[in-house]
Amino acid sequence: MKIKSISLGWISTSNLAEAKKFFQEDLGLKLTSDNEDMGWLELSSQGGEGITLGIADGSCEESPKPGSNTILTFTVDGKIEDAKKELEDRGVTFEGAIIEVPGHVKMVTFFDKDHNMFQLVEKLD
Repeated sequence: MKIKSISLGWISTSNLAEAKKFFQEDLGLKLTSDNEDMGWLELSSQGGEGITLGIADGSCEESPKPGSNTILTFTVDGKIEDAKKELEDRGVTFEGAIIEVPGHVKMVTFFDKDHNMFQLVEKLD
């Protein structure tokens, strides 16, 4: 078997409308699919690069419990310090300080309202 690509990462939320607002307005992602009947959203970066983020209604039996996910990362365009400050000003909760892996990346962990964990990343190469 050969994996052709990684195209989607998804999380569960306790409030689909609130998640839609958070990812569109606070993080600036582009909504690419909104299926209320199925309890499902898909978002991507404004430039369309990287994987698609899927968000499922966590009240559905089939969905994992919100806040129990793998970490998704969002690579920022510019300085991570500026992006962190902008999100903090919007009420986003961060955990710990910005960590630097010299010559590679800077990263910092943040949470959505369901306490799903994410990271902002600044590539240093």
